[in-house]
Amino acid sequence: VACFPSTVEGKWLLPKACTNRGGCHRCGCCPRSLVCLCDASWQVVGEAAHGPVRIGEVMVTQAQGLLCIGNPLIELHADIPLAVLDRFGIPVNATITAEERHMPLRELLETSYQVGYAPGGGAATTAMAVRALCRVSDGGRMTESAENTQRSSFPVALLGGVGRDVLAYKLRELLREAEVQPLFSESESQSTGWRAVLRADRTGHGADRDGGLGVAPGEDSDAKSGHSGRSIACATFSGAAREYKLDHLRFMVWESVEAARIVYVDSLFLTVSAESAKSVAEYCAKMGNTFCLNLSAPFLCRYFYDRVLTLLPYTDFLMGSEAEFLALAEHRHEEWAGDIDAVASWLGRLPRADGDQGKRRHIVVTCGKEPAIVAATWRGYGVKVQRYPVPPVKSSRYVGKDGAGDIFAGGFLYGLLRGSDIDGCVQMALHAAQAAVQRVGPQLHLKDKPPA
Repeated sequence: VACFPSTVEGKWLLPKACTNRGGCHRCGCCPRSLVCLCDASWQVVGEAAHGPVRIGEVMVTQAQGLLCIGNPLIELHADIPLAVLDRFGIPVNATITAEERHMPLRELLETSYQVGYAPGGGAATTAMAVRALCRVSDGGRMTESAENTQRSSFPVALLGGVGRDVLAYKLRELLREAEVQPLFSESESQSTGWRAVLRADRTGHGADRDGGLGVAPGEDSDAKSGHSGRSIACATFSGAAREYKLDHLRFMVWESVEAARIVYVDSLFLTVSAESAKSVAEYCAKMGNTFCLNLSAPFLCRYFYDRVLTLLPYTDFLMGSEAEFLALAEHRHEEWAGDIDAVASWLGRLPRADGDQGKRRHIVVTCGKEPAIVAATWRGYGVKVQRYPVPPVKSSRYVGKDGAGDIFAGGFLYGLLRGSDIDGCVQMALHAAQAAVQRVGPQLHLKDKPPA
């Protein structure tokens, strides 16, 4: 149980007793920029060594680029016959919340079908997209282990809750392979959340693994994915993702919040630990770091409206789909029904917590095949609304829009990490989203480098 203040010429220092009397966020014997190991018993490398720090099972770097906060899950992708959906009462082309009767589904998939695994949940998908763009920009380079993450272009971490089980171990491994640092709290009462992505063969002739024709964007937003004989259905079990506690943020991983240049929160996390999100948002506003919030789903904007609005004074970039923004405005401005420009202007004008009149809040709206929108205050005279055309996707290559919004956010965040202007960030986001709607299976494959 000790703190390590600093190092001299990269050498190790002996431990020093913790006083817990202020100074940094944990104790009085550590500089604010370093890691306090109160309640832990691990030796660490000092600041000059530029290495990762281990606290329990968590690896914490001292130069984090992006911290994503959300409800992590593990996705199971499988091709199945339609009979499996009928057996578990899962509607075709629907996304449902898994109930008790759906629990045997995961075991059935793992024992009877070929399953592809991937990190899931909005924040995890966004984090994976950022790392995928980093790898493409670096010529496809993948570092050998999680310990080398710090040396890559933009370190990325994911925070949330998991269980203490095999799925959590597999999720950590998948993230580390993609160079995303897992910063997870563990629940002893709940298992790790999962999401089954089921590609069903509606013809009854078995699962087809070859992909095929898809519906072009805009032709039918609710149309089935894949070729005419296949549909996609999803079942989600949140599990331990709903068990995240503020204490884990404060006492185990706060160093990553302090080190992050950009923090990104999936609004679904507000249903789990709104106080954790607010603590992070307040810190970002105080220190001048960038805080981003994704609206995530229309139902969150309707039923958790107050929690979203509480974070807006601290938010630098608010992202979401047109439907989500319109749902957010329903409570106060019914006359704006369908007027996305008015909604974006209203949100852009809301006062900032730091009182900085010169710092703008950007409202980023995706509108399907229609141009994406970015709105922000303009020199104190009102709100400037810009539109960005969406590159078309051939109907023969279109697969589905599942996860496209989260991957769009990943592209936008990657642009921010690179120091791009708003035009560059949107261009990066559209590039990533274009690949997202063409992906078959759990992995995001970017064949071309992002736009310079």
